[in-house]
Amino acid sequence: MGQKSVLHRGTEILIATPGRLLDFLESGDTNLRRVTYLVLDEADRMLDMGFEKDLERIISKVTHPDRQTLMFSATWPKEVQSLAREFCSMAPVQVQIGA
Repeated sequence: MGQKSVLHRGTEILIATPGRLLDFLESGDTNLRRVTYLVLDEADRMLDMGFEKDLERIISKVTHPDRQTLMFSATWPKEVQSLAREFCSMAPVQVQIGA
């Protein structure tokens, strides 16, 4: 079974880089309408690498009303805080581990 048919049927978990995910979305190979948990790991690094517009495009395609967005970042710069406020429907909660 090819990769395309699996994505068309839907998946429980999808892990992708922003650019590759946008490729799949734009080609119609998959959609994000049923996504309830959106996890952005290394959010600070993605911003540093210029992926903010890509993240905004991806998040705009996640239309499930109960979506929860989780952002992980080793640092908490103002840009990540701003992104968290923009992408979360409720006030973001910051969890800090260690000093």
